[in-house]
Amino acid sequence: MFYDTKLEILDAEFIPIRSMMADVQPYRKSFSFEDGYILETTYRAFCPLVESLLQSNRYVRIGKDVFTILDIREWSDYVELYLYRCKPDFALEVEE
Repeated sequence: MFYDTKLEILDAEFIPIRSMMADVQPYRKSFSFEDGYILETTYRAFCPLVESLLQSNRYVRIGKDVFTILDIREWSDYVELYLYRCKPDFALEVEE
């Protein structure tokens, strides 16, 4: 794997709490819900094992894009994240 993309784990206010390098790849997978919603995963990311941190913080930032984590798969030495890109204005900029 090529850990060549910076991935930031965000807290509830969308403030980065940890950065790590990840292998991010385009990916397509649909998640269907009982009420008729279908979310299309657009990327998956492979990163070091920090699942407990990812479970409690379900948003990540890659570049200027914010993603929600739809699913986490744990493997022996890494985790695989299935990511859904949020709308561009989803996380408002923090006023300085």
